Amino acid sequence: MSESRSPNQAATDAEILTHVQERLLARQLPTSPLYSLLIPDLTIVSATRGHVLARMPVAKQQLNSRGSLHGTTSACLVDWGGGVAIASHGVDRTGVSTDIHVSCLSTAKEGDLLEIECVAEKVGRTMAYTTVTIRKVVEGSESVIVSSGRHTKYII
Repeated sequence: MSESRSPNQAATDAEILTHVQERLLARQLPTSPLYSLLIPDLTIVSATRGHVLARMPVAKQQLNSRGSLHGTTSACLVDWGGGVAIASHGVDRTGVSTDIHVSCLSTAKEGDLLEIECVAEKVGRTMAYTTVTIRKVVEGSESVIVSSGRHTKYII
């Protein structure tokens, strides 16, 4: 997907989804030891400009010593999610982190299904501001927010 599109040639949702999936599957997960360890079973469910939705089952390596989702896993998801939200704008290079903040609000345990909502609030020429919300999917009920974060990146 090319960033050189004119406003009249906006990318379709299918093109955005393909771009984000290729970024995840072909480049990020296989080449990042940390992503390969902490978020190997992540699946992108949908992607539109500025909004990506992913799901991931909680695995043993993502837990803390008390058996619940480790804060490091949440921080990793906020870092990853901010990048893919920016990538949904058609860019290939999403920059470097300048600020990341994560709030842990609830717990998840092994086998729980997480839904990760990634939103690019603003993508400018040099800075991007994103929010990521991680929810535990609960059958027959509203999902529960496990953690949320804000991620600011300098676009290079």
